[in-house]
Amino acid sequence: MEKYWFTLHANTFLWLKDNLGLAYNTTNKQQFLFSLTDRIEKICHQLLITENLYTVELTDEDLNDKEIKQWVQSLVSIQAGHLTYNVAFEKRPVSLKPILKVQDKKEYYELQHSKGQGGEVLQNLHELTFYINGSEHGNTEYFKQHIYPLKNCQVLDSSKIQSFISNSRNSFLSNINIVGNLFLYPDFERLINHISNFSIQCTIYIMIQDFLDNIQKISEIIWPNHVQFNLLVDSVFDVSLLQDISLSFSVTAFLFSENDYLQYSTMFETLQSSQTIRFIPLYNKENLRFFESNVFMDKDDLDNIDLSKNEIFIQQALNSGNFGKLTIMPDGYVYANVNTPPLGTIDNSPYSLVYKEFTEGKSWLKVRDQSPCADCIYQWLCPSPSNYEIAIGKPNLCHVKS
Repeated sequence: MEKYWFTLHANTFLWLKDNLGLAYNTTNKQQFLFSLTDRIEKICHQLLITENLYTVELTDEDLNDKEIKQWVQSLVSIQAGHLTYNVAFEKRPVSLKPILKVQDKKEYYELQHSKGQGGEVLQNLHELTFYINGSEHGNTEYFKQHIYPLKNCQVLDSSKIQSFISNSRNSFLSNINIVGNLFLYPDFERLINHISNFSIQCTIYIMIQDFLDNIQKISEIIWPNHVQFNLLVDSVFDVSLLQDISLSFSVTAFLFSENDYLQYSTMFETLQSSQTIRFIPLYNKENLRFFESNVFMDKDDLDNIDLSKNEIFIQQALNSGNFGKLTIMPDGYVYANVNTPPLGTIDNSPYSLVYKEFTEGKSWLKVRDQSPCADCIYQWLCPSPSNYEIAIGKPNLCHVKS
């Protein structure tokens, strides 16, 4: 009887859920979805035993079985695996199943903290967002979905902002965001100059109305190299007013409907091609159909996923939208995500806040390990849970598994 080794490549993930199996090749981004019959399931379970080195022995009798043969051929066709003729001197091929290995787990930081050696935890802090004040054009709900100014009169103390940044500094802190109407902030130029001294990229998020109201003042200021503006657009305006702006800026246009996209696309045609324009949907409790049509994942989206091995590992371990970020609101409370309870206040040390999020928090490490996603074959190919799910009140934004 002829014998063969069938080996899955190390760049291929194999997942089994209920009566389905899915192989995803992270090199060429091809995937194979198959029914998990008894014979195929037995082979898959052998492949997934770590000691088997992602390899299973098959006989010519197995390969003469139409079901098994087609299954093997399908995997070979997407370059997910290969067959090796097994003669007496041929050793079992070695292929390492992709397994997530996380060293910096909650238990690791708890141990380091107990030894007084927990400083490394701060290296997980990558971005700080300060809501310095409010704007009359702000909103009391949209900030829970995306960076968006509030509509209030509270002001965050400048000296506390500087102190918090200084105490947060680490080699991975790369972004500082300032949100609100900067030009109503007391001595705003001094604040910006202090922040620029940290040599960290600083982005000022401001409503387009507030920006245009101060366009003369903006043109008279020499802005530091590390500072740029992100103009938040929620309505049509005269784009020509931006033509002569020399400082660096990008645009975020918020969408509530397909018509918004059509209007903004036409409106921004005259902007220089070098300007970055992002279109961000927002849920307003009346546009669920818009989200279902344009944001929810469907089978076609999942069939065209483009993820590397490391990107899948990241989605298995942490929330790519939340991880490494702290948000400080005008009242001084600090959040890992503004939809969850605060970790503390701006008067607490950044170290203690980051440590608390790692050991007690519900944002940075929030992954798709809850139902219905945990029961779906596409569990680790979908994006991390986002604020949209919280705003809409659904565990996922998906037409495949609900």
